[in-house]
Amino acid sequence: MKRGIPIACVVTDIRLPDIDGLKLLKVIKSLYPDLPVFVISGYGDEITEEIVRKEKGDGFLPKPFMVDDLVALMEKSKKPARETRPDRELGLEIQKEKRSVSSYAFVTMDDRHLFENVYRKLYFMDKVLYCDAVIGDWQVVLLMQSNSRKDLHDFVENSLMNIEGIVTVELLDIVEPLLSEEAKNVVQMVEDSLQEEGWRRGEKRPNALSCYVLLEIEEEFFESIYKQLYFMEDVVHCDVTHGRYGFVLLVQAPTFDLIKKRVAHISRNIEGVLKARELRIMNLFEM
Repeated sequence: MKRGIPIACVVTDIRLPDIDGLKLLKVIKSLYPDLPVFVISGYGDEITEEIVRKEKGDGFLPKPFMVDDLVALMEKSKKPARETRPDRELGLEIQKEKRSVSSYAFVTMDDRHLFENVYRKLYFMDKVLYCDAVIGDWQVVLLMQSNSRKDLHDFVENSLMNIEGIVTVELLDIVEPLLSEEAKNVVQMVEDSLQEEGWRRGEKRPNALSCYVLLEIEEEFFESIYKQLYFMEDVVHCDVTHGRYGFVLLVQAPTFDLIKKRVAHISRNIEGVLKARELRIMNLFEM
């Protein structure tokens, strides 16, 4: 879609490396309700098919199947074409989509309660895009998205804090980086160059270990820090946040020792970085 080529449909398995396919279905339908989504699985049953329907999926197909079966399912689920709208109306819709906001929520839990139950509840909640169990001062990190900051803050206060077993939730709002025109041009030039080579920044790496890194910084060095972090090797995501920490990074590498070395390099060699806090992500996908 970034290259201007519209996506006709999505076919997803339930078992994916980084996210449950049913969760992905919910996320896609919340952002693109008219985009057809088909779910496949070798482990599904009637209950799975019912969940797909409930989440407004366009079809479920158990494995093994033939390509013709998938084509037939797609044909069966085709909807009448919608009335073409003026470009201006489409532009307004895209602008609304861009207004969505995101925040991180760092969750601590009461040890007396079963971690698995609380984790599963958080994982499937609306507004939660990612739910990662971590080792550190918090037990879970959530990446949340909604239409407004108020909506996310209310969600934390009225939903998350009412879950039995959750003790505290610390919120960090993700904000757009305020960069000079020169810095924007540098970022864009490097981005374009990397895309020409077939490499896309922000892609998660299969079989890699992951770690959140929270950085306390001196504000006067913000732009310099951002330019160094944004294209740094092993830094998959570099989010600017408002609050106690100026950056939240997602760092990936084959081993946690390599991640630790990367974090040490950031702390020692980038001027303006005051403190780095690591939160190793545990793989609970199969729990």
